[in-house]
Amino acid sequence: MEKHKRPASFIKNTTFAGISNGFAVLTSTVVGIIAAKFLGTEGKGQLALVMMPAMIIAQILCLGFDASSSYHIASNKMKPEKVFGSCIITAIISVLFSFFVIYPAFLQYGMELIFRGIPKNLLLISRWVVPLYMSRLIICSMLRGYQKFSREALVNIVMSVTSITAAVVAIIILDYGPANYVRISMMLGFLGILVGFFILRTVMPFKPIFGLKYWVSMFQYGYKMVVSRIFTLIDLRLDIFFINYYLNNSIVGIYTVAGALSNVFWIATTSISMVLFPRAASLGPEESKKLTCLICRNFLWLTVIFGGLFLLICKPLIVFVYDEKFAPAAGAFALLLPGIIGGVISRICFTDCSARGYPGRSSIAAAITATMTIIFDLLLIPKHGMYGAAVASSIAYCTGGVLGIYWHMKLSGNTLSSLILPRKDDLKYYINTYTKIKNKFCSSRSQ
Repeated sequence: MEKHKRPASFIKNTTFAGISNGFAVLTSTVVGIIAAKFLGTEGKGQLALVMMPAMIIAQILCLGFDASSSYHIASNKMKPEKVFGSCIITAIISVLFSFFVIYPAFLQYGMELIFRGIPKNLLLISRWVVPLYMSRLIICSMLRGYQKFSREALVNIVMSVTSITAAVVAIIILDYGPANYVRISMMLGFLGILVGFFILRTVMPFKPIFGLKYWVSMFQYGYKMVVSRIFTLIDLRLDIFFINYYLNNSIVGIYTVAGALSNVFWIATTSISMVLFPRAASLGPEESKKLTCLICRNFLWLTVIFGGLFLLICKPLIVFVYDEKFAPAAGAFALLLPGIIGGVISRICFTDCSARGYPGRSSIAAAITATMTIIFDLLLIPKHGMYGAAVASSIAYCTGGVLGIYWHMKLSGNTLSSLILPRKDDLKYYINTYTKIKNKFCSSRSQ
């Protein structure tokens, strides 16, 4: 086993986190393209409507223990064996609850409300995504707590390979529909999870310690995160169910292409947040304050610049990669872009708040933005379809960005200008970082 060593540099960890998230986005994009080409807009929409709820259920029923694992391990507040034991208990109870309570309720009450047009067998098969995704969350969160981002990236790469392989085999080679694709994806996915546990085994001993007081301690931190997560997932995912209710599976399939394009811009921010959380939790308040400022203002303007450039090639890219019938997704992406920018600010600022021990702030903000999402979805989708959904999302995300800045400033003492205006010193920081990496690389080559 490895000892809890001093973490690698922030840039190095962010690079590995970027690779990890990049593969996740690449996977969803490749699988989405295969589904679009071979299953059409309806088949692609059906896959989104059954896979997404399963992942949402896994994230909610995890009870925030993924974030709590990272926090307790990174801050040395609890032994990893106690963290692992608490996660195992939560996972078993949550999976049983989803199988015997949630999915039966879906079948009885949700088929005409949120799963209109979805075959029952497809919905039932998709429930196996819950234990698969929950296992992945636990493995990755514990590796993140150790700040072993290279190994987390390896786990995510393995899972990405299994998903793409399943899509190629089931949809292209065997010409199966959505249901058999999900079956094959689950079988290969659980093999990937076994590899993930083996990777985790190289970092810590598999000697889980069970105890109610440890579970309660984990829950006291985690439940604050799960409240935030529920509302965040409403912000991010609810619109496709409204689109399906008011329109159909095919429009959902088109809208998910716009969502896939927006996911490209979440790679960097998600990676930064993954690294920032355990790092800020282990740093003093002043160091955390400076680091968050640097990250926030730089990624804000990088998103603005690259988002604007991406708009120029968006439509022809969609037509070339997907098909002409997916071209309306370009308009939806353009309307989502302001929300992407607001989301970048929100994610970074609230990550810092959580690392300071105030995860409840993001919960309050998420409740506000989720309420706005529901209200504007109901107002705009019936009249404007998926374009109304995109506008509703942007309004909610921008509100989240404003709230993130406000609460971060209150907790840290940072100023608005330090969070959003670029500085000359930033360029020096990047030049110095590049020089260090270059010198280290050259010295390793010479040896």
